[in-house]
Amino acid sequence: MESLKQYFNLLKASLPSEGPGFSAAIIRSGQTIFELHHGMSSLELKVPLSRHSAYYLASESKQFTAACVLTLVREGLIGLDDDVCIYLPELLSFEQYFPLSSLLNHSSGIPDYFPYLHCQIGRHEGDYFNNETILKIITSLDCLEFKTASKYGYSNSNYILLAALVERLTGKPIKRYAQEVLFDPLGIQQLAFDDDRFAVIEHRVTSYEQDSNRPFGYRQNLANANTVGDGGIYGSISDLIKWEKEWHIQQANPSSILQSLLQGAALTDGTLPNYRFGLEVTRNGNQDIVFHSGCLWGFRTLILRFVQARVSVIHLANCRPARPDMERIISTALE
Repeated sequence: MESLKQYFNLLKASLPSEGPGFSAAIIRSGQTIFELHHGMSSLELKVPLSRHSAYYLASESKQFTAACVLTLVREGLIGLDDDVCIYLPELLSFEQYFPLSSLLNHSSGIPDYFPYLHCQIGRHEGDYFNNETILKIITSLDCLEFKTASKYGYSNSNYILLAALVERLTGKPIKRYAQEVLFDPLGIQQLAFDDDRFAVIEHRVTSYEQDSNRPFGYRQNLANANTVGDGGIYGSISDLIKWEKEWHIQQANPSSILQSLLQGAALTDGTLPNYRFGLEVTRNGNQDIVFHSGCLWGFRTLILRFVQARVSVIHLANCRPARPDMERIISTALE
């Protein structure tokens, strides 16, 4: 892992310490062997990034949503082949059956909501939206992008629907349910879905874009949504390290929730997509690699696991120049 440590140190050297930056960690066999924080969490307040800085994880959050859903499957509240329309009347206009697995592995064919959000008459780019807004958009749709379970097609709509499903099956918002079943047992307090526009989040990180025409050379990104399920989690390196230690423990347990996430579901032609349930799987040489990434509002995130080596790499950034480069991280780690 020395080459990978050097990769992060070179990235640090390429970025000014007084600008936005990144946090990175490498965990091997349950031990943190490298941790680095460079740059500022807030340019306005001159707060440096640290192991407690709470980054917006964007789509990295999907693995936690999927873990909540698979817990409900384990509890017998719903099955992977069950039709979710019973609980999600927003899908009735499609006039067809949607197995739960088709939402989890993005094979439902339901369109992503973002293009429909942006084309609403009278809507401006910075207008606020949340899960309720998106569910109304999904209710108005009646055409699929492809036949359900015929192929993979990434759609954030699937995970908005899964968040609604969790709440309707448990009577609890996904923020509360995830805290109870995923995070509290591991002593994780800061990793949480943000479903409240006015919430105070301890150590919240601000994200930035370079802009030479503005003072300090950056403009601040202002979040205009509180969608949860497809994204929505704020998390720190400190808490994600705890999660990754548990991840590798579960990876070694054939009956764990994680193994259920990695099992995924086959398409109608019998092929198994690389995107399983909230996690993507690939292979490089003799190494299985499991990952997810996230990108929104200037935040770029990546959590990458080398399964056989029992290694996790976490890279969180609050500006584009510090973004994770997954291909380089993989090639460097496997040198």
